[in-house]
Amino acid sequence: MKLIEEFKNCGIDLSDLTEPSISQSKSEIEEAVKDHFVCSLRRDDEGRYQVSLSWLEVHPELSDNRNIAERRLKSCVRSLQKRNCLQEYENIFKERVSEKIIEPVEPKELASEKGHFLPHRSVFKENSTTRILPVFDASAKERNSGLLNDCIE
Repeated sequence: MKLIEEFKNCGIDLSDLTEPSISQSKSEIEEAVKDHFVCSLRRDDEGRYQVSLSWLEVHPELSDNRNIAERRLKSCVRSLQKRNCLQEYENIFKERVSEKIIEPVEPKELASEKGHFLPHRSVFKENSTTRILPVFDASAKERNSGLLNDCIE
């Protein structure tokens, strides 16, 4: 509003301006996401590929959802303990840390900063080579807040 008032004070008439059309076809969006992928793709010092998420230009604000992530973690741990599988599940995360797929966050960082977390749960497939699989939930959210799935293409 302040900018509009400044234009009016300078004698500039904005009444003829209309909202630009921002609707894109599905194929245009897919092409933009592909371009973003190609442009952000890089290799780190160890030769691993990295790519950034394709964030929507306008998206809901992500809130600090640490509480929901901690509740989900406690529930997951209880479930794994009942099935006597907690160590197996923990080993999956240790392997992902060693492969640099994920990285640990120091407790002092957690205490001092807010953040958006990806809650996870365990999924069991008894007849699979990977018996336990962590499944992350990008649609988890607190009340009146955005969710990660609504922020990316």
